[in-house]
Amino acid sequence: MANRTKKICQENDPYVLPSDNKELQSFISKYKVDMTEQVVSSIEFGIKHKLPIIEVFQFKGSKFVVTVSPKEYDLNLETIYKYYLDSERYELCPRVVKLRDKLKNRLNEKTKKTPTGIK
Repeated sequence: MANRTKKICQENDPYVLPSDNKELQSFISKYKVDMTEQVVSSIEFGIKHKLPIIEVFQFKGSKFVVTVSPKEYDLNLETIYKYYLDSERYELCPRVVKLRDKLKNRLNEKTKKTPTGIK
């Protein structure tokens, strides 16, 4: 089991960000699309492997990481989708829509399995 977990983590290495604030701001403005794609890829990986949390970014020379839990996936995808529309990156939208649909379908499946209306 430990080998499988180690292998999975290696397939989705966190994106390394500068730790200096000025460098980070410059980096974000220059590579925002790459960073959003990293978030989308990490969420896709987390869904596929049913992970309880995903590491998306880490800071250079630091032990600090940015993580996202499954309950935050849709909010992140929604924000990224809006960014793609606003920046006219329409070619990147279908992947985000597909992941959001997958999340909605999973939520609907869980809702169907949960007994409701029991009197």
